[in-house]
Amino acid sequence: MIAIKENIWTAQIQARLPKLTDLITQNPVEESNVSRGELGVIMYFFYLSRIVQDERLAREAYTRLQKLLRELTARGLVNAMLSSGLAGLGLALEVLINEGFIEDEYDDFLGRVDDFVFESALKKIQKEDTDFLHGGTGGFHYLYYRLNKNPKAEAFLAEYVRTLAGVSRPHQTGSYLKNAYMHRNGWPDEINFSLSHGMASSILVLLNVYESGIEQDLAELLIRNYIHFITRHKRTGAYQKGKHGLFPNTVVPRDGHFSPAEDASYLGGLRWCYGDLNVTHFLYKAAEILKEHTWFDLASETGKATLDMKDIGDARCHGSLFCHGATGIAHYYDYLQRISGLQDYQAGYDHWMQVAFSEYQKEEEKALYPEVSGYFLEGSVGSGLVLMNALQGEPGYWEKIWLLS
Repeated sequence: MIAIKENIWTAQIQARLPKLTDLITQNPVEESNVSRGELGVIMYFFYLSRIVQDERLAREAYTRLQKLLRELTARGLVNAMLSSGLAGLGLALEVLINEGFIEDEYDDFLGRVDDFVFESALKKIQKEDTDFLHGGTGGFHYLYYRLNKNPKAEAFLAEYVRTLAGVSRPHQTGSYLKNAYMHRNGWPDEINFSLSHGMASSILVLLNVYESGIEQDLAELLIRNYIHFITRHKRTGAYQKGKHGLFPNTVVPRDGHFSPAEDASYLGGLRWCYGDLNVTHFLYKAAEILKEHTWFDLASETGKATLDMKDIGDARCHGSLFCHGATGIAHYYDYLQRISGLQDYQAGYDHWMQVAFSEYQKEEEKALYPEVSGYFLEGSVGSGLVLMNALQGEPGYWEKIWLLS
């Protein structure tokens, strides 16, 4: 049994969780996936069963999971992606198994999932669809977690590294990746740096692959080239403390060089999906794994600068949610504190948790967004799991789905 950790948020969390649970229950989702569907809801109730010590909730969640798996099997395996398909399903099962919520009894099923995800994700990478949520990168993120259970996974990941090298585009001292999934009118050659849709996710997946000893020389070369390409765009012009990011969200080619598409590119705010928190994240990880101390210093400079961004508008914070809302920002600061060892990020966590409770109150009073309550990234599921982390006093394994690993 996990003892509830008393902290400054305990009373507010214990009052808020039942309300989030009611919202999720009263607004059933229509899809099966992990980001906007039943899988995320099932995960929520497994964790909730531990928090409130109610085995009935765990049994009900297990029944719902078995029903979902039967329905998916009957329909056939049609979508391999992380946010809406089988890579997300596989990672959800990995989470539930790792947490001890379910038995490790899905090897045959997941073996078929692995083959399907590999073939689909590889085709997407070959077509330069490097999106994390909706493209090939999320598929290989899932396959990394299959290394100890599927003998094919090592070959799958080696092929990923080689294929990624084939679609990487050299530029000066670095190289970059396109994302065919993302396309903005007027900027067809825009290069995205984010975790959700850009190069940050590719760097983080490659770091995991490198640590596993797979295609290390090539993986390291790609990581270094991608980081060199991104970090050369650190802002050198006018910088307003607490308003601008140090790095742009995107860049576009101009006269043989790359530069931000617009000044707003440096106004990425704070969020799980975009912005300087992503850059801070991959720099810390790369610094540790590749032993580059200058990257640690740059990560700390970038991360500490974000702590001055406290205004909701400047942070582009949308409510209490996880993806681009207050609980997601708070959780990211908690994660950065864990991987860096720096206590500075506690202030960011505390500030954005306070913002989250303020946003919860507004959403409750105005009945905002009840129809998406069952969504993980944009609803009450991910937000509620962040609150459960605070009660447990430790992070849930669920964060690894979203590359916080």
